[in-house]
Amino acid sequence: MVDSTVVLHNNYKVNKDKYKIHINQHLSRFTIGNCELPDGIILAPMAGVTDSPYRRITRRFGSGLLYSELISAEGMRRMGVKTFELARFHPDERPISIQLFGYNPQSFANAAAIIADKLEPDIIDINCGCPVKKMVRRDSGGYLMQFPELIGEIVEATRKASGLPVSVKLRSGYRVSEETASTAAIAAVDAGASLIAIHARYVTAPWSSNADWSVIKRVKEAVKQIPVIGNGDVQSWEDAERMKEQTGCDRVMIGRAARGKPWIFQSPNKNDEKQWEPSSHERINILIDHYRMMLEYIPEYRAVCRMRKHFGWYTKGLPGSSTLREKVMRMENPTEVIKILEWYRDERLKE
Repeated sequence: MVDSTVVLHNNYKVNKDKYKIHINQHLSRFTIGNCELPDGIILAPMAGVTDSPYRRITRRFGSGLLYSELISAEGMRRMGVKTFELARFHPDERPISIQLFGYNPQSFANAAAIIADKLEPDIIDINCGCPVKKMVRRDSGGYLMQFPELIGEIVEATRKASGLPVSVKLRSGYRVSEETASTAAIAAVDAGASLIAIHARYVTAPWSSNADWSVIKRVKEAVKQIPVIGNGDVQSWEDAERMKEQTGCDRVMIGRAARGKPWIFQSPNKNDEKQWEPSSHERINILIDHYRMMLEYIPEYRAVCRMRKHFGWYTKGLPGSSTLREKVMRMENPTEVIKILEWYRDERLKE
């Protein structure tokens, strides 16, 4: 008899059927380079959150194409140690895209050549949408939305230097009322881009209003020949389906709604169309597994510190979670952290 469980860690088993990734038959198939664009909802890259352990956790629940955290093209060109660490990925993460930021086409070309040679990802992504001020002040990220021609030059330089497919992550535009998304998408595609992702908000007003999905629709209509990923105000599979219906986008990306909820990528059960939610016990098991993966990924002290924000997201709304977080935030011994999590799971959650 075939074992019906898959071990995510020594004490964490789940039923394979429950976690089977259901294929959405209505989705179009796209081959990008040597890989097929996966069906699942895509995890948006988020600095300090979507590192390799978290990406791997989401992949177990069915996330689609994965992206690295933001990588400096200039830092990669200089072959910085910290830059390479950020770019590391596990074979289980494929297909994987390494996301670069910067503004100089030659820096992108040099960085892309190094990435293709030493890391061999499936795709290289150009970030033209990050709204963080320190990024924009460096003429990078969302700053580029003002210069569609420059975006095209960067795409072409990256593609030629790496020999890999190139994707681009855009925003609606730089300033409200100055929509440049479609123009930038066309420039990128004309330069050889194979995939476009669009967050339907402006760089200078990143969270001040609801995402305008009509921008995604206009981008898709402008570049029908390649897949377009929609992003913005997607909190669930229901939202993802609505976005696809309203915009015609080919895939959907989730960012902030995925923090502490890697199971959000688990597709709904075909029978009742309800999205799976873990029990409180299962949620803590997933957190423990994530914690152990982080300890294997980076040095112990850094792992303990980095996981503290994840504790807050994972345990939000659970009974007595504020007291648990208060204790964990002061702890530096990972063995003790795991022990208190196991106690909380086995004793506090059964009350």
